[in-house]
Amino acid sequence: MRAILVVLAAGACAAGALAQREARPAPRYGIEARPDLYPQKTPKDTLASVLQAINQGRFNYLLAQLVDPEYVDDRVKDANGRFEAVVDATQRKLRDDPSVLNELERFLRQGEQEAGESQDQAVLRLKDVRNRAVYFKKVGNRWFFENRQKPEPKTQ
Repeated sequence: MRAILVVLAAGACAAGALAQREARPAPRYGIEARPDLYPQKTPKDTLASVLQAINQGRFNYLLAQLVDPEYVDDRVKDANGRFEAVVDATQRKLRDDPSVLNELERFLRQGEQEAGESQDQAVLRLKDVRNRAVYFKKVGNRWFFENRQKPEPKTQ
């Protein structure tokens, strides 16, 4: 009788653990999310994942899973629905201006996180740089990199 209770208790614990396990995010542009390789639990996690994807040449993953989905969708729309054209343009820009990557690495190492205007926004700033920052937004339980360096203009 005790053996049956132990088995039932173990099964209940396993079922609870599986239910608590987060569902994998949906693929975007045919690219599967890999939160195990590219975590997005915090803004700094996301920035580290952005840099990792760039350094590994995974520009398709960068745009499909790490950059603000609204921004990417707008860029794809502007490119007549051609995701690969947006990937190629991003790769060219980062290759032609390596200072962007160097600056992002500095933000990761030395940046201090500030809260954004809401709970689903965050900002990384450097003490000695006042006119630029790195911005993030939270969608669901994932943080995404925003492609901007300055606050959005306030609407009146």
